[in-house]
Parts: sequence; structure tokens; C-alpha cells
Amino acid sequence: MDQPFVSRTFAMGAHEVVCRFQRPIRGDEDCRCDYQIVFPARKRAFRAFGIDEVQALLLAMQMAHAYLLVSDEYKNQGLTWLGMRDLGLPLAGGLTTPPT
Repeated sequence: MDQPFVSRTFAMGAHEVVCRFQRPIRGDEDCRCDYQIVFPARKRAFRAFGIDEVQALLLAMQMAHAYLLVSDEYKNQGLTWLGMRDLGLPLAGGLTTPPT
């Protein structure tokens, strides 16, 4: 993956989890935003599509947030951002951060 456009680093005890978003790129009919979540023991790569660059990036952030919220790292290993369980990424309508 190229140098990220933006990234966010989360804490998990003595470890970090990093979410990296690439700059959205325009295709023939839509835009794509590649992103990656790097856990201490694994790496996952994804992509989101939107009608324009803003929507592609926003959807990538929402998808990354949803993935993190259901991850073992969040549910069982204390994944936080700035010491908070709220990871500070946008959520799609209808989704909420689980109570702490």
C-alpha cells in the first residue's frame, strides 16, 4: 500500500492498531478508496466505493469503524483512541458505538 492519505492510530495496551486510508481515486463511473487496518498480528485490506471522492472516503471510514467495533481487539482487548472507547470515526446511520 502506498503512503496513506490519512491515518488514525489506536491504542491496545502496549500495542497499536493503525487504520490507513489512501487518497480516493476516480474510476470511469465512481471513486474508490482503499484502506488498511494493521493489527499487531495481522493486516486487513479493504476498499470502498462512492459517487465522488468525499463519499468514497467517508464510506471507507464508516466501514473501517464498523469492522473495528466488531473486532476481538475492540470487544476483548481494550482498543481505544485517546483513552476513549469511542474511536472517533464516522458511523453509518443506525449504527452506534457499544456502551462501555
